Amino acid sequence: MYLDKSNDEFRNDVLNGLKQPLQKSTPSKYLYDNRGSQLFELITDQPEYYPTRTELSILKQNASEITDKITKEIILIELGSGSSKKTRYLFPEILKNQNKLIYFPIDISFNFLDSTVADLESFHENLTVKGIPNDYVNGIKECNNILFENNYNFESSARLILFLGSSIGNFEPEDARDFLKQIRLTMYDDDLLLVGFDLIKAEEVLERAYNDKAGYTADFNLNLLHRINRELGANFDVNNFEHLALYNTRQNRIEMHIKSKIDQFIHLKGCKDSIPIKKGESIHTESSYKYDEQKIENLASRSGFLVEQNFRDDKNWFNLVLFRPS
Repeated sequence: MYLDKSNDEFRNDVLNGLKQPLQKSTPSKYLYDNRGSQLFELITDQPEYYPTRTELSILKQNASEITDKITKEIILIELGSGSSKKTRYLFPEILKNQNKLIYFPIDISFNFLDSTVADLESFHENLTVKGIPNDYVNGIKECNNILFENNYNFESSARLILFLGSSIGNFEPEDARDFLKQIRLTMYDDDLLLVGFDLIKAEEVLERAYNDKAGYTADFNLNLLHRINRELGANFDVNNFEHLALYNTRQNRIEMHIKSKIDQFIHLKGCKDSIPIKKGESIHTESSYKYDEQKIENLASRSGFLVEQNFRDDKNWFNLVLFRPS
């Protein structure tokens, strides 16, 4: 992982993924180094990429209704916070009802998180921002530890945990269930979880969103090869690969691949064997599953939650779902 002191896990994951006989792959979390996070922010501003602006409009329209669901003092935790640009719309709504707000943005990209925290520190005098450079579940546990160490009154407060940006779609369905189960174990009965779900829609709309004309999604995807070269001493010639994003209608998911233009061999420093990649062969770097209401209900019930409320846009393209522990 990006935060590890050594690159052993990163190296093992890359090697194991590249050696897969049927479909080479790498875990999508490795797309988000500092450069990857910067590129993703650019992607979210592209006209083809509807999820961010659609989710933002839902959040702006329903911010007060969402925050009013918690009658205690709110502690705000965000998983994969990025620039926190959507979350800023919740701050004033929360601070209408309480004197202070503690916000914990959690992100694995330390440098990007650091700049976000610095940007937010002057947002409101009653806002305290504590950035947590960690993975999601351990990040929540770290938030709890900080609150305990500072003798925070848990009886008079509740946490609103945010997982926005349709990031839940990057998990395989069973992994999404297991992930939400782990989140549930960190929550108390009065806490709420707000999750963004990209909904099933026309194939052309989906494929355009992951193939923007400006090429930022392609740069984001191919940046992974630059990272592997830099951190693992690999010999990827990025010019010999191209970005590929397509919609798998059978599994209701967008798939992102890095496709080889030629027959070639890849070598990683410290690895004695070269890895062959044929022309036309691809490395599967990310999936983005699309949901409908029934799939969301099933996911909630299988992971220890009840659907408290759905917040959708007029086109029914996106759903912000408020989960309550069952």
